[in-house]
Amino acid sequence: MDHLTDAPVANILILAGIIFLAVGLFGRIGGFIGSIFGNIEAGKNSRVLAGILGVLLIVGGGWLHEDSHKSAASGASSATPAPAASSAPTASTPPSTPTAGTVPPAPTPDVGRDSPRVKVSTPQPSPNRTLQPRAPEAPERAAERERLPTPTPPPLGDDRLVGTWTNLTPRTDSIKRIEIARAGQGLNVHVWYSCSADECDLGLHRLDVSGRTPAYTYDLTDPNRRITGYLTLQTPNVLHVMIDRLEPGTPPHRRHWVFTKSTISESVLRAFATYLDAPGQKAFAMAPGVWSYQTGQVSADDAREKALHMCERRGVPGCRIILLNDDAAQ
Repeated sequence: MDHLTDAPVANILILAGIIFLAVGLFGRIGGFIGSIFGNIEAGKNSRVLAGILGVLLIVGGGWLHEDSHKSAASGASSATPAPAASSAPTASTPPSTPTAGTVPPAPTPDVGRDSPRVKVSTPQPSPNRTLQPRAPEAPERAAERERLPTPTPPPLGDDRLVGTWTNLTPRTDSIKRIEIARAGQGLNVHVWYSCSADECDLGLHRLDVSGRTPAYTYDLTDPNRRITGYLTLQTPNVLHVMIDRLEPGTPPHRRHWVFTKSTISESVLRAFATYLDAPGQKAFAMAPGVWSYQTGQVSADDAREKALHMCERRGVPGCRIILLNDDAAQ
């Protein structure tokens, strides 16, 4: 009886199909059904159509009935609640004792122990933030890198110092000539001194170019008797040399000289020669590319001011007095 009420539309279609199929088979309907719908009599063609229609209605009603039955069964299985896990008795709550005449419930299996473990996947980092491991360097590339030449450090010192320099005003107690040459990344200076034999070799010394002014130092006979020379370029072809002589028990003795390079122009050499031959108070001023001198002045200061003023009028910065009378200006 439950199947007659769970799908009313399907049942109606099946019932109607039976009636039409009966009309097709017997040609008429009477009796109890005839008392409800009336006596039905059909011709030959009507019986055929009634039979076909009855078969279709029975098939359609059966399909609807089966489909509704499946939907009801799936809904009932999804709506059934899962059985609650029985909690184990604790020390504070004793297990309940079954009453007489009742059957104790079956023990609940240890679901947590027997149930399969759920494998939790480790979250992977974002591809954009993943640091790729550095590939090992190929042996061929490492060997090639070892064969590369070591970068050479830049040379020290001003290359304009390199060359032969001659003292403009040589005396028997002065340096006569120096030669500066490149030695590796540094510079060496070779010094000759004026002596009774015309020229005495003071040896080859390393030129220290770490400070503002290149300098060289050598000992005379012991470390307490020392000479230090300082070299300053006035122009690319004019060099100012200052010598400090240090000896125990005496104050430092300082001397100045002006040297010209072997590549100096003939016009500058003639200007120096004219200046050195002129009598009286005089001064020689110079800057890169220009020079000016004044001779026959009332005083050395007057000659200095005029020579410096004439040099600065040429518009070249860096004018300075290099000779005052016949000595290098300090």
